[in-house]
Amino acid sequence: MLRRLNLFLVFLLMSAPSWAQNQDAVFVGPHIDKLIGEGRYKEAQEFIKSGIDKSAILKTYSATYYAGAAKFYMEIGSVRDAGEALKAADTIAANTGVGNDITAREQAAFLLAQGDYSAAASMATKAVRESSYSKVKSVVLAYCRSLEALARLRSGDLKRAEKLIRGALQDVPKDNDSEPLFASRVLFTGCLIESHLTRYQEGQELCRRGLEVIEKKKIDSRDVSLAHLALAESFFLSGDLARSRELIAKSMDHTAKMFQAQHQDTVSALDLLPGCRQCGRYLHGPRSSSRCTPS
Repeated sequence: MLRRLNLFLVFLLMSAPSWAQNQDAVFVGPHIDKLIGEGRYKEAQEFIKSGIDKSAILKTYSATYYAGAAKFYMEIGSVRDAGEALKAADTIAANTGVGNDITAREQAAFLLAQGDYSAAASMATKAVRESSYSKVKSVVLAYCRSLEALARLRSGDLKRAEKLIRGALQDVPKDNDSEPLFASRVLFTGCLIESHLTRYQEGQELCRRGLEVIEKKKIDSRDVSLAHLALAESFFLSGDLARSRELIAKSMDHTAKMFQAQHQDTVSALDLLPGCRQCGRYLHGPRSSSRCTPS
């Protein structure tokens, strides 16, 4: 009997997530978010690589590091690498039970970028659920809701998108500049949804609030390009094509300066150019089949 009990305890210890994996979920994820949110991409890359190498040596594989790698790759425009990192994160999270929240969150963002809006909405719902279990900051939870809101918008469910973004915006205090990555992107999504509801001025004000979050912390990151894209779509929908073109050019210039011309945000900017059949439909993602063609 005692021998069976000892064997059972050994099995539990082998199958349970390690202390290091739990620490990664609590401390590593937020640190990666902070580095990327502040545009410190080189530091983020080095931190993630070091963590993955260390976890491989100790055999305490961490979904948090791989999900963080996926976030990093999406920011710089390496979508294929992001997909590979997410596969690893999903496998590790399933085996350890740790990191499901950040993995689901980054999967939702990835699927949204790929234009798989139904799957993105479902994964964002999972991210909200898992993040609630993990007791993340309210603004992070708001970001997860905004991912679903954007997926609903892109799939044509404007009513559901509006309801989701209303709840998300409530968790972004007007004086909050502590989470630039999350706060600003919730506000950018709010801009898009308000604009599709023909409340252009209200939407553009949300976008400007998002830019203020970035400017207050003196950050130069992908969020600058995303802000210009969201505003470009808002002005396009309002009929101000000249202003829309100006913002598209700013977004493309900023993306080329920070990353590469083949970045998914450049594709999104091209999709917004007036004179295209499908303008105004997209904000994220490299979808060669959905590239606009001159009308």
